[in-house]
Amino acid sequence: MKTKTVLTLLLLALLMSSVLVFAAHSVIPSTAKFSGPSDEITITLRPPQPANETLTYTYTVDFPTIIMDNTVPITFTASGTNVVLQNNKYIVEDITTTEIIKIKANVDYNEISIGKTYTGNIVVKNIINTQDTLNVPISFSSSFCEEGEKGTDLEITEIEISNSDGEDDEWSPLDQIEVKVEVSNEGDERVKDVTVEIGIYNAEGKNIIRDVENLDDEQVDLGNIDDGDEETATFTFNVPSDFESGDYNLVVKVFSDDLGEDVMCTSESSDLDNDFYQTITGERESEEEKHVIFQDIKVTPSPAQCGDRIQISGEAANIGDEEYEDQVKVTLVNKELGLNLEQVIREDFDEGDSELVDFEFDVPMNTKEKVYVLEFKTHYDYDKNDDEYDITSEDSFTQSVRVEGGCEAEQPTNNVIISAELDEETPEAVAGKQVLINVNVRNTGTNESTFTIGVSNNEDWSQVVSINPQTLSIGPGQSKDAVIILEVNEDVEGDQEFSIVTTYEGGRKEQRVSVPVSQEPQQTDQLSPVLEHIRDNWFIYLIILVNIILIIAIILVIRSMVSPAHAM
Repeated sequence: MKTKTVLTLLLLALLMSSVLVFAAHSVIPSTAKFSGPSDEITITLRPPQPANETLTYTYTVDFPTIIMDNTVPITFTASGTNVVLQNNKYIVEDITTTEIIKIKANVDYNEISIGKTYTGNIVVKNIINTQDTLNVPISFSSSFCEEGEKGTDLEITEIEISNSDGEDDEWSPLDQIEVKVEVSNEGDERVKDVTVEIGIYNAEGKNIIRDVENLDDEQVDLGNIDDGDEETATFTFNVPSDFESGDYNLVVKVFSDDLGEDVMCTSESSDLDNDFYQTITGERESEEEKHVIFQDIKVTPSPAQCGDRIQISGEAANIGDEEYEDQVKVTLVNKELGLNLEQVIREDFDEGDSELVDFEFDVPMNTKEKVYVLEFKTHYDYDKNDDEYDITSEDSFTQSVRVEGGCEAEQPTNNVIISAELDEETPEAVAGKQVLINVNVRNTGTNESTFTIGVSNNEDWSQVVSINPQTLSIGPGQSKDAVIILEVNEDVEGDQEFSIVTTYEGGRKEQRVSVPVSQEPQQTDQLSPVLEHIRDNWFIYLIILVNIILIIAIILVIRSMVSPAHAM
């Protein structure tokens, strides 16, 4: 029985020693991140220790090979109470308790692209028990802050990205973007001269923020922020026309201009999908009728005076996903100013291409003073065989110009039609008698007007007796009648002329009228038509006369023959 007990104890001791041999160490933290030149990470290595017993352990610390953009690898250094460098390998030797290891990375952050993450593993290995190995993932992200993340007082609490023309994280040329950055002071004191800056990095690692359009400034000064307070910076801009398809990284940072970026700066935010940047997808315009636009239209002088030469400059740009050969045309139209102009860009127009286009024209002296809208269109996909463009822009691109000053008074235009005819009572004008003339006045204008009727150029052959009515109030598109009575002079004969004159607000209209005048006919003249008829038909009347004579002769003969017989 005693032998069995001793054997059991030996087996238990052997099992316990085996557990101790294969017990694993621990490393805190389990992951680490570098984000600036002065960053240093600290890891805590804790070896396993059984109760009431002290064991000694030795570990190796191996660093990963991470290559920067300039093909130079990142190097590491480690330090600690029991950390030594042997044969280019760091060893933590003969530790019985927790060891603090400080690790620095020798990295040129100018060779680390913003928005790109570089990763690897630090391997901590027990030199006796190779199964006792832990990997500590590390990563490098280039901070938008020049010296990396500095200080903890300023915090980016919220970032809101809005695209008024599409998806918030999918941008196309000319989309209007708004980025709001909320910053809070998490410290115990006021932070002075707080500045928020925005950036956009393309796939080549270039900050293209200065290429965007209509951005007032890439930095917004929030002034001083008291402890516990928050402020918001707003950036509004348009995506540039040469914005290519692909991925971009939107970054922001907030720093104290008073303390300096090397003392207080942060670019990290949980609102960014990668903590230090937000991925934006660039997409070219796919609709053909929207591929070529005309933008940044400038008009000088503005306002312009009558007689001025207006010069217009704008940019034609291909924001689409296709290329167009040979030539592209831009047209300018305004009917009121009589404009129908065109300019041709005689070269291929590839994706992202842009070209300045100029127009000029003179403002007529009699132009009405007001605001005119100039309309531009683009024409492309040129067919040299037919000498025409297969595509015209769906949208019109407009720019207003005000004409003001130096203009001649607008010449009145006739807005009345006058017609006249002789009245039925006097179908012809007779010398020495009155003649009635019916006048019709039609208002062809757009407003009701009062028309005054008069007569001129009649003094040589007649006198005005009356005009009734002499004043007519006529609505637009309507007409009214008046009667003019003239006394014709006695010695007048033949065609005579006079003018019917109408005057109205802003205008005057004359209508020439011709009137044939005849003399008073004599009584003998009333028989002349009968005589003329007899003269023209004398032969017929002669035959009739002969027949009458023959009939009378026959009657007389018959009567003479009958009379003697009657006497016997």
